[in-house]
Amino acid sequence: MQNICANSWCDQSFEITDADLAFYDNISPIIGGKKYAIPPPTLCPDCRQQRRLGHANERHLYSGVCGLCAKRTLTQFPQHSPQTYYCPECWHSDKWDAGQHGREMDFERPFFDQLTELRKAVPAQSLSVQGECQNSEYIHYAGSSKNCYLIMHADFCDDCYYGYGFKKNRSCMDGFYNLHSELLYDCIDCHKCYALKSCQDCFNCSASAFLRDCMGCSYCFQCVGLREKRYCFGNEQLSQEGYTARIAAIHTGSYRTYQEHVATRRALELQHPFKEYEGHNLENCMGNHLYNCKNVQESFDCEDVEDAKYCTQLVLGSKNVYDVYQYGTNLQNAYECVISGENCGGVLFCIEVNVSSVDLLYCWYMEASKNCFGCAGMQRAQYCILNKQYSKEEYEVLIPKIIEHMQQTNEWGQLIGIHKSQFGYNRTTAQLYYPLERQQALEQGFVWDDQELPLPDVKKVIPANALPDDIAAIPDDILQWAVRCEVTGKPFRIIAQELKFYREQQIPLPRRSPEQRHLDRFAKRNPRKFWDRECGKCGKGMKTTYSPERPEIVYCEECYLKEVY
Repeated sequence: MQNICANSWCDQSFEITDADLAFYDNISPIIGGKKYAIPPPTLCPDCRQQRRLGHANERHLYSGVCGLCAKRTLTQFPQHSPQTYYCPECWHSDKWDAGQHGREMDFERPFFDQLTELRKAVPAQSLSVQGECQNSEYIHYAGSSKNCYLIMHADFCDDCYYGYGFKKNRSCMDGFYNLHSELLYDCIDCHKCYALKSCQDCFNCSASAFLRDCMGCSYCFQCVGLREKRYCFGNEQLSQEGYTARIAAIHTGSYRTYQEHVATRRALELQHPFKEYEGHNLENCMGNHLYNCKNVQESFDCEDVEDAKYCTQLVLGSKNVYDVYQYGTNLQNAYECVISGENCGGVLFCIEVNVSSVDLLYCWYMEASKNCFGCAGMQRAQYCILNKQYSKEEYEVLIPKIIEHMQQTNEWGQLIGIHKSQFGYNRTTAQLYYPLERQQALEQGFVWDDQELPLPDVKKVIPANALPDDIAAIPDDILQWAVRCEVTGKPFRIIAQELKFYREQQIPLPRRSPEQRHLDRFAKRNPRKFWDRECGKCGKGMKTTYSPERPEIVYCEECYLKEVY
């Protein structure tokens, strides 16, 4: 069945298959013994994804004050936001009750308006944090971590800094989608690795630097496309003695030397073929950066996922899910959700549902709750509607009436729109993947945030190009200064833990701010989009995230495997 996207600014045609219809029927909730059918989507997959991303402010953080204990805290809400928020410790305490904000359903008004008003009234977490966290006050969309700083979309990490998409990592810094790894710096999409510098798309590698697309390699330097190799330099096989002597002459603590090796590896990449997609151990899958997946279609950055479509950034296990952005960790039977997971199931049209929550519809940040509809900011709740407590019998009588009302207002089967997001469009992840100019965003009914972040309070600011080249020459005083980013011109601080890491690992002090470094890593990854392209070896047509005009050599999977093995 072919459909046209219902957004007025989008005329994209999209297909709804019989398998899609079967999923919507299977996932439709049963209330009081009656199934309430979820209709097929009216927006194209991209617009649905943009809508989900428009609710997530993952990286723009501000200095604030907890509304309960009055202590200073980092927060996702800017100073001009009317949202009340508590620090994670207070929010998870028994000092307040989200049920005090409960209200009755008004059948004379749209449901989404009432849900938005409720969400604004209920105190939110200053930062989205779950699980037991130690000495990790400045992590966001993260949990169960120790001694971490400014890691986002991260769980089960120790001693990690400036990372995005970190899962079960230890002592990693400046990375993007590194899983089950230790002692990584400046790495992108490296899984089950140890002691790497500036590597990308590597699996089960160790004690190496400047690698791309390598598996099972150790003691390798500046190599591309290797499998189960040791003591290679520039893809040339050396003896252990020869490799050791070659490496001894290289000082990666020099900024100039480090950047030269980054550029040399990039030139080497253009001489070697890449596979049409990144991933392994897949069965009936289509996407990119998929690992240990089965029956996963049109999805990206997923691990241990089964029976899914239009999903991104689900890791550590998910099953029977459509249209979910982030995070998984045993998420099942979910549809149109944002940043939800950790032993959750039966969650539909929800934003941030966590920690063993079951059978929730249209909820906004919930923990350990079940059988709730249109609730916000609740913990351990059951049979609540708009945060008001009901009996099981009352709940099952009222929910059908609300669904029928939402069917009349065309809200049933839709995730709440970006125009009701808590954040300006330009502060959300939507701006990263679907960039808009200010006027475009306003014309589409989105909010725009013009506030600039305050500058750090430091004794002096030093230009990046004035820093000593060698990490050994960086004085301890740098901790009281700020460095002016060579790209944005904005000053940024160096913290004691990262300076210690740079010195121990012989890594030069960065010349770019943490946010710019994140954007640099993002730019090195392929977009979440497919193009038609011919295999560079056999000429067979294929779908790939490498656009036809890109300079890389790209092979179909069959030709690629013959080349590297």
